[in-house]
Amino acid sequence: MISALMVTQPGRTSSALAAMADFAAQTHRDRELIVVHDADAAFGETLKAAAARHGDAAIRIVRTRSKQTLGELRNQSLAEAHGEFICQWDDDDRYHPERLAIQWQALRDASADFSFLQQQMHFFVDTGEMFLVDWDGEAYPMNFIQGSMMARRSRVPEYPSLPRGEDTPVVREILRRGHAIARVADSAWTYVYTCHTANAWSVAHHRAIARSKAVGQARLLQLRAGLEARLGAFDPPLPAFRLSHRPEGFMA
Repeated sequence: MISALMVTQPGRTSSALAAMADFAAQTHRDRELIVVHDADAAFGETLKAAAARHGDAAIRIVRTRSKQTLGELRNQSLAEAHGEFICQWDDDDRYHPERLAIQWQALRDASADFSFLQQQMHFFVDTGEMFLVDWDGEAYPMNFIQGSMMARRSRVPEYPSLPRGEDTPVVREILRRGHAIARVADSAWTYVYTCHTANAWSVAHHRAIARSKAVGQARLLQLRAGLEARLGAFDPPLPAFRLSHRPEGFMA
């Protein structure tokens, strides 16, 4: 079983509900979603009502003590997981129905303990632009997207008590321990990262990523039809978007 792990809070209700719907639509059958929050009971009831609408999708809402860091809340979600494997499931991003299945198959094929995506879609709410960003150009072994982790639960290091950037120390520890990692290519459409005004990192930070890591015009033209078809399969539908390429003057 795969336990998808989501941390959420008031102010992100609409995006969290969309992420829950994306989980319910996953084609990988043996799964659960753990939703951890440290808000009041009323917020928890809102989440439970949304979970109930998905019937047998195995969504579990966990209320924990307040005023914890994101790293501490991620550790709480790990502690609540029942699955042999876990998958990070951020509350403000969107996931294609095949995301779990594709990363799980890659992990199995490689006999690995971890799998990470190398590409994802990067959506900017303020402009409606959608970029395909490619992290494979980063120096090995950090040539993958840290926030896309799927892992054997027993192999995941403890998260540090940080309000943001908690992924990087965990990934560095995974690499230090020499765990086998499956790097999943050509599946950017499975994960739509959403940039808005309340991300852990600023819009300027994400713009810099798009400028430096998004694919160029020629590659985007080759992939456009397939991307549009895959992105059209999300339910609820993605916000209106236009596929954009890396600005001129920046090299891959």
